[in-house]
Amino acid sequence: MFGYIMQGVKHTVWLTIAMTVFVLGVAGCGTATPAAPFATPTAVLAAQVLGETVVTTPLPLALTQWRSPDGRVQLRVPQAWPVESHSDAGRALWIWNAPGQRGLISLLMISSPVALPDTMRQELLLQTIKGLNATIVGDLRQDARGRLIAEATSVTQNRDGADIAMWLQVILQQFEDSVAIVVMSVPERDIALIQPLVGQMFDELVIAPLPTATPLPTPTPAPYTADTFDTADGTWFEGDDVRRAITVADGIYRIYLRMADSYYLSAPAEIARTDQKIAVDTAFEGAARIGTALRFRVRADDTRDYVVCWISPLQRFGCFRSDGDQWQAVQEVTESSAIYPDRTNHIEFGVRGTQYTFVVNGEILTSFDTQMPEPGVPALYVETFDDAAGGIFDNVQTS
Repeated sequence: MFGYIMQGVKHTVWLTIAMTVFVLGVAGCGTATPAAPFATPTAVLAAQVLGETVVTTPLPLALTQWRSPDGRVQLRVPQAWPVESHSDAGRALWIWNAPGQRGLISLLMISSPVALPDTMRQELLLQTIKGLNATIVGDLRQDARGRLIAEATSVTQNRDGADIAMWLQVILQQFEDSVAIVVMSVPERDIALIQPLVGQMFDELVIAPLPTATPLPTPTPAPYTADTFDTADGTWFEGDDVRRAITVADGIYRIYLRMADSYYLSAPAEIARTDQKIAVDTAFEGAARIGTALRFRVRADDTRDYVVCWISPLQRFGCFRSDGDQWQAVQEVTESSAIYPDRTNHIEFGVRGTQYTFVVNGEILTSFDTQMPEPGVPALYVETFDDAAGGIFDNVQTS
């Protein structure tokens, strides 16, 4: 059986999407206007990484296909324009620079587990234009593919201090698990150079959804695991994208979730069994629940069975079981002074037959009886609520 890492929205469905609207750095000035609060760290703003003033460099343009390093995003961009990339807090930002100009094309991708309603997409587009210190021209329009499109104007200065009138086109498109905002910004005197190519560039924008489960590369499941994370040997899943940052580095295994209201289970490639135990040293990174799971398995329909016990930095713990991603509490949320909010906790979680026992820092916090007849493997667990957060794991031992 392969190990898996998985994500899902277990609590309230996202009714809002949150982001800090980025500022196009055509003049190295301007102030971002935040939309609904995004429960993650502040994103890198284009205004903070762009500082050049605008010059005009009319050149004949040819388009070429561009793909993001992970292959997930593709669109057509002007050939030979260098690209800058920035990623943080559930967002990825790419900026294409013409010779002598910066920030003329920007693509901002925001994680979104559910499709946004029309009103929210409209508000997001309007706030983007406001954040660009631009003035909308005409009305928002929607094309046959459901994309929202707006044109706007703004004024910036070149490096000699002269005012330069800018033309902007902003397009917002909903994908399966992401929202993409593309901004084209050029001096009005160069509209004839760019405008005919806008449709070609944006018509081929594609964003593939992230997988919710990723098999580990280990070809042969091991009977048990003993890992101090001194090296990354492929036993555990690693990945870094707009939703997560999961790494083996500096002697620890770090699972950091960039999205609110999400969770992950990460299991090593082990032989499935019924009786098992997992022990781990773990610490909080933000306001996450962290813990361990037993008898974790993936069904044929890609749903999961497992039993989890977790702890939180509020000195609370609880346990629940998942039957095909249908959750049921087996230990209600309870407070315990045995949990350390700001230092390493040692967790042990074991099952024999139908009896589960959860121990934290040498104290038995709960023992309960529940049926989970199918064999599975131990796993690590992280869950977020209102904020991006994660867990740090070390010295994992299974038996």
